[in-house]
Amino acid sequence: MIDVDYIMSLIDWNQSSEKQKTGIQMAKNIQSINVFLQPCNKNYNKNVWDNCAQILSERTDDELSFYFEELMCWLQDMNWPGAFCIFDRLKKMLDVPGFQYSYNVCMKCAKALDDEAWINNLEMLKEEN
Repeated sequence: MIDVDYIMSLIDWNQSSEKQKTGIQMAKNIQSINVFLQPCNKNYNKNVWDNCAQILSERTDDELSFYFEELMCWLQDMNWPGAFCIFDRLKKMLDVPGFQYSYNVCMKCAKALDDEAWINNLEMLKEEN
């Protein structure tokens, strides 16, 4: 059994690139991918988000479709580690069932919060390349 805490310790941006690669490789065997959705605790937070985004971006549309809203929340601030990686992955999923519903939920939330940055980032998902 793979220890998620051990993987998190490896993908920390303070680790060597070799250890980070090892952690990313090990993460491919984790089935419950929700642990990689912007973890926030005293040890693992923004220091692992870049690698978490990479891990998530390599997952299938089917695996990610359960987490559209959480992934779209990552776009609240494009300065957050991993935000562009998640943005690029979401752009490839516009036609996946459930995307539009989650998009509408997140857009409604962004508007209720009057979060212009998040609104703009969500709108950019729908823009043509």
